Amino acid sequence: MNKLMLSLSLVFLAFLFTGCSKQEGTAEQMGKKIDESIESSKKAIEETTEKAAKKIEEFVDSSKGPAEQAGEKIDETAASLKDAMDKTLEDAAEKTEETGSALKEKAEDNTNSSY
Repeated sequence: MNKLMLSLSLVFLAFLFTGCSKQEGTAEQMGKKIDESIESSKKAIEETTEKAAKKIEEFVDSSKGPAEQAGEKIDETAASLKDAMDKTLEDAAEKTEETGSALKEKAEDNTNSSY
């Protein structure tokens, strides 16, 4: 009886340690990819915003040229910001979709393997 309890305890501990391994699952890997994508998109937006602010400052500080040129530059900057935001949203949506697909496949695999 003691040998049986010892054997069961060892098997239980083996499963416990296997379950606590530091290997990342598919969802964790996809989550990290999404986080990286969002961070790179944030950096791109910040860079574009900084460039826009510099351009606006240049036009405010300079008294040369008509206001129409300044308006055109502001329009260009706004379009650049819009493009950066659109790309960010597309990247995030794509990563989210990839993660959803991977999780769905993983769930299906787990469901199929449990039967």
